Amino acid sequence: MDGSDRPEGPRRGRPAKDEAITRAARAVFGRDGYARTTTDAIAREAGVSTRTLYKHFGSKERLFSVVLAESAARVADAFAEYVERGLREASGPEERLVAVGRALVAHRVDFPEHFALVQMINTEGPHFPRELLEEWQEAGPLRVRGEVVRRLEELTSEGLLRISDPRRAALHFIALATFEASTRSAEGPLTGEEITDMVAAGVRAFLDGYRSAEG
Repeated sequence: MDGSDRPEGPRRGRPAKDEAITRAARAVFGRDGYARTTTDAIAREAGVSTRTLYKHFGSKERLFSVVLAESAARVADAFAEYVERGLREASGPEERLVAVGRALVAHRVDFPEHFALVQMINTEGPHFPRELLEEWQEAGPLRVRGEVVRRLEELTSEGLLRISDPRRAALHFIALATFEASTRSAEGPLTGEEITDMVAAGVRAFLDGYRSAEG
């Protein structure tokens, strides 16, 4: 998927300076990491004074919390849209699961700044309070996982999958559908055809464990 498929950017009615600051913060945090980022650097990137930044957000930690939660929500919204779009032309359990798997890969590819923030959290986790991480999880990762659970439950209710623990099955599915593409993307950009092939291979492995006799 390309940028034209993404949800619209700034939310209506949000002050322009807030948008400029959060957009700059997302870029600078993702590039430099939380510990090395200064409010001065974010203010310069946003084209505002440091005083204005503090007036709007109070502290670096608060600004990071807002940026992370809003970015996570935007990415989760995009994922749900990608799934819905992919399922319109899918039939049968394998095609439907490939649509979900492709959405998982696509939303990671289409929002590189956000996933730079996620990588930073994985590296700098001790810097962040528990409440901030919980807010991020609820805004993004848990919503994405919940959407996967919902799609698996639909297939189970139709008798196409045999799942007793949908949440665990969702973790298995996410790992199998995305691992190869995530690993191989480090070697260079992947084509849409390559991504589909990798996702389909992971989906088939998932179905080997979870397909019902009827599916």
